[in-house]
Amino acid sequence: MESTTPNEYIPSLRRVGHTVYVGMQLPVSASGEIDIAEQTDQVFRSLVARLEEAGGSMADLTKLHTYYLFEGDGAAITEYWERMTAVRLRHLVNPGPAATALRVQGVGREQALIAVDGIAELSRDKERIMPEHAWDWSIPTPFSQGWRVGEKVYVGGQISADRQGRTIAPGSVVEQTKNTLEYIEHVLRDAQTNWSNVCALKIAYKHGADPEASRQLGEQILAEVVRRLPAHKPAITIIGVDLLYEGLLLEIDAVASKDIGLPIWPEIESSPQTTTRTSSPGWLSGGELHVGAQANPDAIDLETQLEGALSQVAAVLRAAGGSVTDLVKLNVFLLPGESADAVQQMLKQFLAPGRTVVSIVQVGGFLLDGQRVQVDGVALLEEGA
Repeated sequence: MESTTPNEYIPSLRRVGHTVYVGMQLPVSASGEIDIAEQTDQVFRSLVARLEEAGGSMADLTKLHTYYLFEGDGAAITEYWERMTAVRLRHLVNPGPAATALRVQGVGREQALIAVDGIAELSRDKERIMPEHAWDWSIPTPFSQGWRVGEKVYVGGQISADRQGRTIAPGSVVEQTKNTLEYIEHVLRDAQTNWSNVCALKIAYKHGADPEASRQLGEQILAEVVRRLPAHKPAITIIGVDLLYEGLLLEIDAVASKDIGLPIWPEIESSPQTTTRTSSPGWLSGGELHVGAQANPDAIDLETQLEGALSQVAAVLRAAGGSVTDLVKLNVFLLPGESADAVQQMLKQFLAPGRTVVSIVQVGGFLLDGQRVQVDGVALLEEGA
């Protein structure tokens, strides 16, 4: 079974078989006071509606991404997140999804404070993963550390925190990275998988006022991650954001599969420039292709950089035996001030109509000098997708 919302070039959802991909849900145009509680309620009502439209419900939501804006600092960040989450809890069910919440610079609409997207799995063959060795949130939530769905494993955003949501090893990037990777390993282990089964990693690192210091922090985190991975590296996305708890430097989530996977490297004169330089441009497992973050930082303007990154995505798809029509999800990360509207117009020229849900997020920064934008995504190459 496959469905999309009608009359949309970029659909708000895409269902393929038992899997539902929901694109970015934004609050309605704000009027009067801009309030995080009101906007959170709006985007989660929209998420519920999309899932019901696809024949599912919040009980099927397996992976949730929340992108939110906040200009405060210190303990005020956690207080703000708790206020936002109190509203999210009205819509979530127990057990809830594996979740990642990132504090970003923008979500594509003026005065929007929050946006969400997610993946729902309507299959009955799934298992919640809650390892004994795990961190916990600062308030009671129904979030899950991971979900196994058939052969696939979703790992929620892991951080260096304790059972009360307090940061472990504040200020130490090496220790925080090791703690975070250890938490991921326990989720994988409880799902009967390991690092060799990981298809994709998304690394979010703290990006502050000093771009060079922020890039160095990201490089340190990446180096620790690469040391933990096997010889063949999965597809990796790395972005500079701000984090939830005071003193936190990174958050990492992952997707793994028990099916045997393989790295995808296009046979072209100049290999796609992944933003990590050490990971595979793509990873194919069980018919699902994860395209790692692609960038074209040598180009001068946003349009040329995005065009180059999208062409590299297309090259990865071709190398895996697919095409742009197989894309089910595309993520575009931009620097603050870059135009989300311009991105949408370019995507309409690149994507096949009604096939790909999209999320566009403004983040603090990237690892590569001159980089304005990067793109990653997921494609389904199985017959009938």
